[in-house]
Amino acid sequence: MPKSLFLFIALSLSILFSSQASSSMIPDDGIDDSEALKDLILNTAENSELKIDKPGVYDICSAIIVRNLNNIVITANTGVILKKCDRFEGEYILSFYNSRFIEINGFIFRGLTTDKINYVWGEQGILFAGSEDISIKHNQFFDFGDAAIRATSSKRSSYNAPINSFRVKISNNYFNNVTQVTTTHPWSGNYGGTHDITVESNVFEGLKGSLKLATRKPVSKALIKYNTFKKTKGTAIELTYYSDVKIIANTFIDSDKFILNAYPNKPRSVTEPFNWGNIYFTHNTVLRSKGGIRIQSDVTGELIDDKYVRGIYINNNHFIDVDMTVYPEKKYWYLINLFTRGGKSYLFSTIKDNVYNLLPEVDFVKKTSGFTVEDNTLIKPENN
Repeated sequence: MPKSLFLFIALSLSILFSSQASSSMIPDDGIDDSEALKDLILNTAENSELKIDKPGVYDICSAIIVRNLNNIVITANTGVILKKCDRFEGEYILSFYNSRFIEINGFIFRGLTTDKINYVWGEQGILFAGSEDISIKHNQFFDFGDAAIRATSSKRSSYNAPINSFRVKISNNYFNNVTQVTTTHPWSGNYGGTHDITVESNVFEGLKGSLKLATRKPVSKALIKYNTFKKTKGTAIELTYYSDVKIIANTFIDSDKFILNAYPNKPRSVTEPFNWGNIYFTHNTVLRSKGGIRIQSDVTGELIDDKYVRGIYINNNHFIDVDMTVYPEKKYWYLINLFTRGGKSYLFSTIKDNVYNLLPEVDFVKKTSGFTVEDNTLIKPENN
């Protein structure tokens, strides 16, 4: 078959499929589109694309749950809004279990929680559980009282292992007034988070909770880079038992709590000792925050194997106008607080080549053993 004819046929089929997607879902009509969208997803062949063409509001009144989906792209033209109905049934707009090579691209997702302060647990956006090779990009998320995106391991995976969520990339999205983007889950202590998760080039505005990478089973590898966090009400980034995490070249502006809080999970949530470390916080900019960096090596009652947290690197960052009022007690007014309860110490860790200024009564680092602190530059105010 001539190449030109093959391309013409492929393009014709793509246009036909897009028109079918548009004709079965009508925007702005006030009618529930949940079943129509689910049918479109389930009837999309592997290695093909489902595209929603017509802009407008599509009402989603019940959770769309899909299992064992492989190799499809679900995409939208500009202005396509998937909005929860006021009496939405379920938790997530979209849930994917045991699925592979899925891309979600170009949608506007709207939840129901317009409250700017309080959480509403269970009011959520997208779930990927026990899935792998997932891309969520160029979307917008508004008003979710819990997780806008949750990517985590699950018993509903064909790969029956504690970690069965792999290679998830969340990139170039905009989040406004959501509580969290997370790898946590509530359903079982036998499963952990996501191995190899990338969160890149997103904007988080008015985040009520955190970008939270947490696990109940040993897991590693996360990359958080080129993101912007604006007016975060919670801690911008939380890490719980994640190892091999690189937090690089992010910008944090007007944060109400910590920029980074890394700490062990609750002893009642885990059944084995964790050896965690290799956390890189480098080339980031922190501007006008009420909290800095908090690292806690161990907690009371924790199961302990290795007595060290190894490799915490806080290097080449800028800390400007961090007042530390997240702590009511001034004894903790340090840009970097390093805590230990004695069960674990730090080893092979550095705080170096950072640039910072100090507001009244604030100091740079609360020192502890195992850290090398060197070549950091204090910017002093000019005398007028």
